[in-house]
Amino acid sequence: MPWSGIPCPALWRTGCVPYSYSGAGSLISGRRRSGDTRLLLLATSTLIVFAANAGGLFAGITVVLPHLLYLPIVLAAYWFPRRGIVFSFALALGYLAMTLPFAGDVGLVVSALSRAVVFVAVGAVVSSLSLRLRDQEERYRGIFDNSEAGTFLVAPGEAGPRIEEVNYMGATLLGSTTKDLIGEPVTGFLDDPGAWEAFKSEINRNDTVYEFETTLRRTDGAAVQVLVSGGRLPGGRIIVTLVDITARKNAEDALRQTNAKLNMLGRLTRNDLAAAISGLLGRIAGGMREFDDPAVRRHLESLEEDARLVQRRAEISRDYQDLGLRPPDWQPVQKVIREVTSSLLLPGISVRPWVERLEVFADPMLDRVFSNLIENAARHGKTVSQVVVTYRILDDGLSICVEDDGVGVPGAEKEKIFMYGVGINGGLGLFLVREILAITNMTIRETGTPGKGARFVIHVPPGGYRIV
Repeated sequence: MPWSGIPCPALWRTGCVPYSYSGAGSLISGRRRSGDTRLLLLATSTLIVFAANAGGLFAGITVVLPHLLYLPIVLAAYWFPRRGIVFSFALALGYLAMTLPFAGDVGLVVSALSRAVVFVAVGAVVSSLSLRLRDQEERYRGIFDNSEAGTFLVAPGEAGPRIEEVNYMGATLLGSTTKDLIGEPVTGFLDDPGAWEAFKSEINRNDTVYEFETTLRRTDGAAVQVLVSGGRLPGGRIIVTLVDITARKNAEDALRQTNAKLNMLGRLTRNDLAAAISGLLGRIAGGMREFDDPAVRRHLESLEEDARLVQRRAEISRDYQDLGLRPPDWQPVQKVIREVTSSLLLPGISVRPWVERLEVFADPMLDRVFSNLIENAARHGKTVSQVVVTYRILDDGLSICVEDDGVGVPGAEKEKIFMYGVGINGGLGLFLVREILAITNMTIRETGTPGKGARFVIHVPPGGYRIV
């Protein structure tokens, strides 16, 4: 059944090692040869050590030569840890059988028995440590081989960093095999050779790197976009893991282009709508100048009010044409609020943000959130003299509170104010505030006491905030 190197993904995911049938046979044969060599070395060293001790006993040397027995004991316990104790016990019995006939007094007998006990103890300790070491080695070997991420062990070389070891997913990512990649220079697979120096400088500075984005070139020349993470190992080696994000980046680019087209279409539609509304308002104004009939004038005034409502909504939507167009990012809340308040006219109202060092992962339009909340307080709070912004860390995330000392929001209106088209003058501000926050899974609600002020609470999920 020569598989000719064809991978077995279904079996591999359940533990099948991705070697060819003949390759697996070669591996087993190699291990057998290695085991036979170790047995031969162990037997040879044991015979030599016993011969040396026998010669020493005849020569009257009973102190130094027995220490040579530690060599085969350590070798056996390290190479064959599951049989190390048995071997050391057998060797201790052999030592006693050889030594006791030469023991002329009780002191030599006690000395020989003590050495035999130490031999067994050393074998037990080395076997235990070797078993633990092998267990850890197999555990991490399993993680290395069966990881969904491409994993590389990169070693320094005279001609530059080279691949010392690679798992199946790493070889697949580069369109090659594990055997063919061993010894290859890492920079040969980078679209930008300078990316390795940038990556290495990050490693030198922080010992680890996460989510370093770069582009690889497969052996067939195709480009692969990856996220690279890595860490420093002894001997100048670097462990590198790669995750293929080509499909994700393509989807992001397609979504970005689609959003740009929708944005352009919305802008054109809004311009056409604004021109039509302007023309309609002009015709209504002309009708009011032409007709004196009270019923007709009331009808025209009603039409004018509806037209201006549509006009206001079109103007508000202009401010949000970029919603979701740019990717979210970490934003310092204190800085955002200060920039917002510097551009608002707030006569007699002080804004006090107490959110220093707080950053949230939010849409770039986060400034519109605070702009709307502060403007709403100034416009509808009536008696507002101050707006205070604070935060509190919770078990399920973090809350940002925007409070004022105005008239507050009636209990029946607390949820309605976030609905589309509800509010004074048909505004969309709070509706879009909720939509902006929802992009990064944040929520907002009003929890103030009517008559004592409004209190808007923004809930930030775990991982969506950081204190810097």
